[in-house]
Amino acid sequence: MKRGILILFSLSLIFIIGCSGVKYSKEQIDGLANCLADKGVKEYGAFWCPNCAKQEKLFGSSIAILKSRQVYVECDPRCDTEDLPIACRGIRGQSSLCLEKNVAKYPTWEFSDGSVIVGVTELQSLADKSGCTLG
Repeated sequence: MKRGILILFSLSLIFIIGCSGVKYSKEQIDGLANCLADKGVKEYGAFWCPNCAKQEKLFGSSIAILKSRQVYVECDPRCDTEDLPIACRGIRGQSSLCLEKNVAKYPTWEFSDGSVIVGVTELQSLADKSGCTLG
């Protein structure tokens, strides 16, 4: 009986750990965000996009680096104005650039070699594609 409970507990623990996903430190994610900026990577998105919100969640507080270092490009034309709506979160839109780049879905990641990845992308995949590291 004790052995069965121990096996069940061990399997439950393995399941919980396996489902929790990979966790990175703030320093690792900050490093990735800065490296993406250094490599000229761009993320095209829109403030109303649910997948962009999921992508932001993967970066956590490090999303501020992507925004301040202009990795993130806001594509909604409502954010192109001088008097930014609150929804734009202080980021001036670049809808003409998004049109020029033929961005049709968000988020779209563009790399220095001209290649793109469309959709929510895991941090490790971004690191691998850009030549950055996560620690």
